[in-house]
Amino acid sequence: MSGTQDPASLEREFQRRWHEAHVDRWEKETRPGVRGWRAERLTSHAEEAGGFLEELRRTRDLDAFQSGTDHWMRSFSSGYKGTAGQMIINQIARQAPDREQAVDVLLDALATPADIEDACNKIRRLAAYLESIREGGQPSGKRAPFVASYYWALDQPNRWPAAWPRTAKYLAYATGRDDFDDQGDRYLELHRFAMEIDGDPVRLEEVAAWWDSDSPVVLDEVLCDRAALREEANKESDDPARYLQNAGALVAVSSYLGPVLKNAVSDAAGRTLAAKKPSPMWTGDWPRGDLWIDWRVANTYGLGIRLWLNSHGIALGLRPYVDGSAGATGRIQQAIDSARVPGYEMLAGGRSSTGRQVGFVGGGTGEGVYARWIERSDFARLDLREEILRTARDMAPLMGVLSGDPIVDAEDDDLAEAVARFKDSTGFPTPSYEQERADQREFAQMLDAEEIELVDRKDLRRIWNSGRYGGTGPMPALNISVRDADEAEYQRIISTFSYICWGDGPPAERIDRVLEDDELRVSGLGESVVMKLLAVTHPDRFLTVYPYGGSQGKVKMLRLLGLPLPDASSRGALQVAANDALRERLDRFFPDDPLGIGNFLYWFVEQPELPETEQDSDPYDELADELLVERGFVEEVVALLEEKKQVVFYGPPGTGKTYFARKLAEMLVPDAERRPIVQFHPSTSYEDFFEGYRPEVDSAGLMSYRLQPGPLAELAARAGDAPGRRHLMIIDEINRANLPKVLGELLFLFEYRDTPVRTLYRPDDPFELPKDIWFIGTMNTADRSIALVDAALRRRFHFIPFFPESGPLEGLLGRWLEREGEPAWIGDLVSFVNTELVRELGGPHLQLGPSHFMTTGLDEAKLRRIWRYDVEPFIEDQFFGDPERVDRFRFDRVMKDFREVAGEGSDDASGPNAGLDVDVRTASGIDGTL
Repeated sequence: MSGTQDPASLEREFQRRWHEAHVDRWEKETRPGVRGWRAERLTSHAEEAGGFLEELRRTRDLDAFQSGTDHWMRSFSSGYKGTAGQMIINQIARQAPDREQAVDVLLDALATPADIEDACNKIRRLAAYLESIREGGQPSGKRAPFVASYYWALDQPNRWPAAWPRTAKYLAYATGRDDFDDQGDRYLELHRFAMEIDGDPVRLEEVAAWWDSDSPVVLDEVLCDRAALREEANKESDDPARYLQNAGALVAVSSYLGPVLKNAVSDAAGRTLAAKKPSPMWTGDWPRGDLWIDWRVANTYGLGIRLWLNSHGIALGLRPYVDGSAGATGRIQQAIDSARVPGYEMLAGGRSSTGRQVGFVGGGTGEGVYARWIERSDFARLDLREEILRTARDMAPLMGVLSGDPIVDAEDDDLAEAVARFKDSTGFPTPSYEQERADQREFAQMLDAEEIELVDRKDLRRIWNSGRYGGTGPMPALNISVRDADEAEYQRIISTFSYICWGDGPPAERIDRVLEDDELRVSGLGESVVMKLLAVTHPDRFLTVYPYGGSQGKVKMLRLLGLPLPDASSRGALQVAANDALRERLDRFFPDDPLGIGNFLYWFVEQPELPETEQDSDPYDELADELLVERGFVEEVVALLEEKKQVVFYGPPGTGKTYFARKLAEMLVPDAERRPIVQFHPSTSYEDFFEGYRPEVDSAGLMSYRLQPGPLAELAARAGDAPGRRHLMIIDEINRANLPKVLGELLFLFEYRDTPVRTLYRPDDPFELPKDIWFIGTMNTADRSIALVDAALRRRFHFIPFFPESGPLEGLLGRWLEREGEPAWIGDLVSFVNTELVRELGGPHLQLGPSHFMTTGLDEAKLRRIWRYDVEPFIEDQFFGDPERVDRFRFDRVMKDFREVAGEGSDDASGPNAGLDVDVRTASGIDGTL
């Protein structure tokens, strides 16, 4: 952006043009007769609203105002009957502790403002008041803009736009902004858009209602100009912050169009596809300057239908990447050549040398699309929806060919790129690498043929217990063998160690003898320790990858590199052949450096199988969208985990604590083996959770006891084998166990990571809890109050509340019902009952969680079943011995009370939605229902 351009003015111009494109479509697609619904339905009632306010000012009778307006709003198609409108007035009348103050607040908020500053301040005062009388989830301060501006717009519709919920949704789509903490600022933005961008507040609300109801697919050259703005940025002189809203506006279009067209595109392609949107950022610092939408095949890197727009035009076609490895474009070209579609060609991404260059700046290395190119000058004649569906039909056969079997490149052409990424991302060689080399020299000194007999037993055990120069996992049996051996047995053990390190014969033969020969075999000495002894004493040949199998073993690494598995008959031969094959393959990247090869392999095995080459969809955004919470809450939980490394989610049953924990864990730790879940119960013990002795019978039928690791010890071993890689454990129902008894000395380690302590069953083997392990506990407060949790545990964990009517879960059920197309009033009903439960029980810990009602096909009959068999037993338990209070929460009683509070009298109402008579096409989209 040049120094002569005013960013604010340019942004307003972009918004104006984009909105005008929608106004033009609205005028073409709607009949003149269905416009002007405000004049037809609302304007004649403006004086009535003023009369109610004047009567309130004269009498200060809050109950009369509430009942009068409630009856009035139900007498015509007001659009104010829902939970965002009249229900707030009803709740104020019911919950206000000071009725005189409530009258003052309503008279102030509902009176038409003098100017925009006065309007914003009125909304701020109303929002603050609503929050001050809030019980559970209602009334929310977020309702203030609509509650107040509805009355203003009745009085002066051409001056004060009503903050209809669907108008707010359209505004976020048209501007890319929805980040308003201050409700006054939210209305200020709506007023600015209505008066400056549109110029007609009444038309704006009608366009917004049409947009939300009809879901139009609009394309205009202004989107190309937004892309051009970012493409022309001078990174050396420009401030990235100047382009954030521009990127947000582009992503807002993707966020809207992807879900809107998902089902239609899936039908056209003949397969289920998932809509994906881009991150607002191209890189960590710079906002993006293109617009793309993918409708992707599941479990692929990026195979799917793509819309990709830049400053010159738009590409509609196939993103053909089943995998994201280097050279994929060349391999895919063969499949394309066998199934060419007229009119389609390879178009190059920003850093691709394959395909025709059409001006894309973003895109992963080497990526392109097989697509039709449409110049921006042709947009006016383009039916974008139909063109996208045509593309999906055209590309369906080729998509089937590509998704059948992943294409594998046996020559590993991407290995050089992977090594470069490893070195760039880790800063290799790192200080820890240098420390490992020092550790190797120290351990090699201990194992020197002339020194080993003089080494103290405790020092010798450090070789396999410390995790330095590669970890072997817990070795309790070997520790006992070394610790308890008499002098003769200890000399035999030392002879075995000396043989494996320095004996005659090839290494494979020595390994087999140590594992199988009774004269050399040592209890607890297995392959991992044997291979570490060889790596310490022969660092020029043996890697620091000690296991043969498993998630971080040689077999998996061979497969990832496309190398054949060894063909050998003994364990020693398999270990040595796999070691040599890995070293030979990587030696040219790490000459004479098996330690460097080992570091790379441990990094490589932890990478996503299909690495990203562009900052693609934002995992935080995707998780927040899936869980229907704000991105900021996800980020806050992660920040708390980074701070203390352990948190507890607490709240009533059914609030999604465990589900949220599992989904968050999947985002943070994709490898399932590094994110176990355990559930505590009253009989859970230290031995179950950490480690304990368990009986076992040998081949001769003799019983002995062996120290068996529990889930925490196993996870700690994995973390020790993969330093720097995150691990996470979910402890479900953490408060159901006797925590001091279960955790023991581990409670100390939660706070003092990487500090060795002597545990109950390892007095001579200090244990460290790696700093790379995070913990998420869940706590059902219906079972046990958080106040009863051990104080030492509370100090070491952050406690994050999960309550259905406050914090991040507020409105969650309503958002889910809206997304799934289920009746919105059910969310309001549950919120109403929770408010009553908070009042009756004196706190939020025994509310109804949303998960009871998160099921499809909801109607009053199904809700009645849920209530009878899920909710009422819970209510009966809370009010045991008090049948009168239980009866207040029976389904029929609750429905009756809810209808009355919601302003829909039960005399002639057939259901909670009776009376919501606004016409679907013209006004239902702008009623008060959120």
